[in-house]
Amino acid sequence: MTIHCENKLCIYWEDDHCLCSSIELDNLGMCADCICISFSEEELAAKRKQLRQKLDREYSAFQ
Repeated sequence: MTIHCENKLCIYWEDDHCLCSSIELDNLGMCADCICISFSEEELAAKRKQLRQKLDREYSAFQ
């Protein structure tokens, strides 16, 4: 059985699917088996800055 997954930060995510053969859902319907990848504050800050710069360039191109 293939399980569709949208959580790209989960270690079991691959190409919009879960690598687990089965999962459990919590009371809110969220995956109870999800293990999220963690990033350092430095990595997050760098990625935020990169994305802001990219969006600024794209927005400027439309004006």
